[in-house]
Amino acid sequence: MLQRARRWLDVRPGEALPVFLTFLYIAIVVACFLLAKAVRTGLFLHHYGPFALAYVYAAVPIVLSVFVPIYTRVAARFGHRVVTVGTLLFFAANVGVFWIAFRDFPVRPLAALFYVWVNCFGIIAPVQAWSFANSIFDTRQARRLFGIVGSGASLGAIVGGLLARLLVQRVGGAVNLLLVLAGMIVAAAVVVAIANARIQRRGLARRGRPTSPPFRQTLANIARTPYLRLIAAMVLLVAIATQWTGFQLNLVANQRYGSDPEALTGFFGIFNFSLGLVSFVVQLALTGRALRRFGIGLTLLLLPIALGAGTALVLLIPLFWPVLVTNAFDQGLRFSVDKASYELLYLPMAPGARTHIKNTIDIVINRFGDATGGILLGLVTRGFFGIPGLHVGLRGTAAINLVLIGAWIYVAIRLRREYVGTIRDSIHRHRLDLERGASASRERSAADAIAAHLSSSIPTDVVYGLSLLEAGTADQWRPQLRSLLRHASADVRRRAFLILAEDPDEAIAADADTLLHDPDAGVRTEALLYLARNRGVDPITQIEQLGDFADFSIRAGIAAFLASPGPARNLDAARAIVEQMVRAAGPANVRDRIEAARVLALAPDAFDDLLERLIADENVAVARQAIVASADRSDRMIAALLASLHRPELVDTAADALAGAGDHAVPALRDVLQNEDLPVETRREIPGVLLRIGSPAAAAVLVDSLLQGDATVRYRIISSLNTLSRRGDIAIDPALVELLLAAEIAGHYRSYQAMGALPAQVRQTDVLGGVRQSMEHELERIFRLLSLMLPDVGLEDAYVGLRSANESIRANALEFLDNVLEPSLRQVLVPLIDPHVTVEERIAIADRIVGAPLTSAEQAVDTLLASGDLWLKSSAAQAVGVLRLRALAPHVRRLAVSAEPVVQGAAVAALQRLEHDEAADEGPEAAATAPAHMDLGV
Repeated sequence: MLQRARRWLDVRPGEALPVFLTFLYIAIVVACFLLAKAVRTGLFLHHYGPFALAYVYAAVPIVLSVFVPIYTRVAARFGHRVVTVGTLLFFAANVGVFWIAFRDFPVRPLAALFYVWVNCFGIIAPVQAWSFANSIFDTRQARRLFGIVGSGASLGAIVGGLLARLLVQRVGGAVNLLLVLAGMIVAAAVVVAIANARIQRRGLARRGRPTSPPFRQTLANIARTPYLRLIAAMVLLVAIATQWTGFQLNLVANQRYGSDPEALTGFFGIFNFSLGLVSFVVQLALTGRALRRFGIGLTLLLLPIALGAGTALVLLIPLFWPVLVTNAFDQGLRFSVDKASYELLYLPMAPGARTHIKNTIDIVINRFGDATGGILLGLVTRGFFGIPGLHVGLRGTAAINLVLIGAWIYVAIRLRREYVGTIRDSIHRHRLDLERGASASRERSAADAIAAHLSSSIPTDVVYGLSLLEAGTADQWRPQLRSLLRHASADVRRRAFLILAEDPDEAIAADADTLLHDPDAGVRTEALLYLARNRGVDPITQIEQLGDFADFSIRAGIAAFLASPGPARNLDAARAIVEQMVRAAGPANVRDRIEAARVLALAPDAFDDLLERLIADENVAVARQAIVASADRSDRMIAALLASLHRPELVDTAADALAGAGDHAVPALRDVLQNEDLPVETRREIPGVLLRIGSPAAAAVLVDSLLQGDATVRYRIISSLNTLSRRGDIAIDPALVELLLAAEIAGHYRSYQAMGALPAQVRQTDVLGGVRQSMEHELERIFRLLSLMLPDVGLEDAYVGLRSANESIRANALEFLDNVLEPSLRQVLVPLIDPHVTVEERIAIADRIVGAPLTSAEQAVDTLLASGDLWLKSSAAQAVGVLRLRALAPHVRRLAVSAEPVVQGAAVAALQRLEHDEAADEGPEAAATAPAHMDLGV
């Protein structure tokens, strides 16, 4: 029974105690307020009548202006946990003093003082209670649980109204109810003390010395933030509109019961009880479900729309029953749907600032609204402090109130948009902070590592530092590199000069002249080659003067001199030399071929056949240098460059060269990408090349190729389109993206079905690790497709937020998605990313959405084998071996010849295991003599 109740209320494990204590705290506080409210109203109307309410409405902010600064300073010194308990005990002592005063000194002003006190208590105590709730639950928990927690207010209304109705005569009148009130406030303090000891709280419960910003600073923050301004405006309008609605009830009740304090207390008691009962039912049955399904965009509007309808009825029929119905809407919805919705507005804020902003709005601005409403009420009725009033009645106050409620509805509509925007800003800041932190950390780490190695006294360490610079920019290191040209190690001097020569300046020519006289032949060779290639220096002259140069440097220098533009240029002679260098095969002649590639760069209009041969060279260094040399003729080298994409060491260099060809390369890239008979390793690199090109034609090829069978190719296409869409508009058919998104979501649910069908013996292996890794990739593809569908929504921020280790950030990201996605998409996507949804629940959703439940391990593994995802195939192959699924051996044999090492390795291992088990079935002798690697039929 308890488990069924928890499921119906949607309370997750570990949430029961916080929900119960928060529910109880709010229930007692509201019961105290409504009990005190019934007593204070009866006493005040008996002594002063309804039109004097304008004065006490205006007096409440004055009292709070004294109390709030003191409260803020005390809270900053001792912390909100201690101050919350202390404040409740202080209020209980106040009630005791009032009871003694009413009994022994029943002077007329005492009723007005008690009215003001009750209003102050009714502001401060509920604000503390909801701040307590905000400090425990994150955005997603609040949306799910505030309906239950808020029902404590409805229960409190029932209890407070019932106590006022049943006890007013039994305890000897309204005054003696104050003793009951004091005991209930003490009970609330006890609940808070227990909760402080048992529940870990967010935001308000931080260790260390509490801090409190100046009140003016908080007000300035509210004034300059559109979202906070709207909350403050709504609070102001709500305070005035509900105050006038309550005044109307006091007016007609006083007329009906003739200012009898006991009769008025009993009436307000039964009214609070009845409406509390209705509110409690609404809270439990509808509030949580409405918040989960529709969000605050709808629930914030329920109260003002209902009040507007009731006020319009009062305007038409200014009698007791229409006023009673309007106040029934007010109290029935304000403590149920509206309060839970309103409290959600504060959750997107940073916990450190939330408390001060909430206290300022809920206490100061709320009471400023009461004061404004009280003054206006006095001015439109019987006057205020000698200023004559307009003497309007029920109909006149209803007409004015209808205008205020209209403004309230307008602000509530705008708040929903700002609420979503505020959540988006919070997760966007989180993403930027992560990126800046990671980038700065990487840059600092790399810079520190390079600096440490370049300044090392050990030559091998310096060489390693230089190798780090070879892969990136060396601009900031030029002074240190030039100092290394005088290093004791010849290898250091040579490498430093080569890095400097990649991006030469005027100073490097002088350095090259100096290094021509270096004692090391290798250093002299690099200097000679640089001068021959870049300065047109005749290498023959230098060789005759200096002598002792490597053979390849002599050939390369002469070829460079002959190939360089100028009067001595002779391409035929240069070709003869370079062709000889290109044909110098084998590891011993690698340097000849590298220098040949450098020489070919000097003549971009000739020697294409030689360059193509070097691009295909088996040596990576030669091929890389040849690809670099093709920069000025890449449009003619497209076929050779495409052939290099399958070599992992050359991918980046070849991709850059192909991108240099621009739209000339796009048709060939399209043909390779869309030809599934070609090696998948090459096809996987094409999206990155098209991204580098970045033209409309390249984007069109990516869009046309979205429906790829290989998951990695598909991911890289989607990722490239994401990047291009951030740079500008690209034409993508929404129907195509929706189709692919639906397939990805269905595939993700199918993975849950497969995971659920795998037996326990597989769960103990690392098979599930591969499945989970693949599912992470699926989820990323889903979000990247969503970003293509909704490029301006900020879904990339949401995805980063969902990956955060911070629970509040994750909850905000999920809440953001719940508000920006279409209902049909939200219903299938949010369960996949909500951490409170269990795997079993996701499998149940998958069985409903995808259909064809997987009821056996063989079905599950077969589904994984058919996937286009690398990790799923690998995990499935491993599962075939673990589970001895011989019926799936033919599928695994096909994977055993896969070009993917991770898939091939898992498949071969699974087949070996199956063969060994088959031999074991034939007898111990067969198993013992079975070879370690059998003929697997591959």
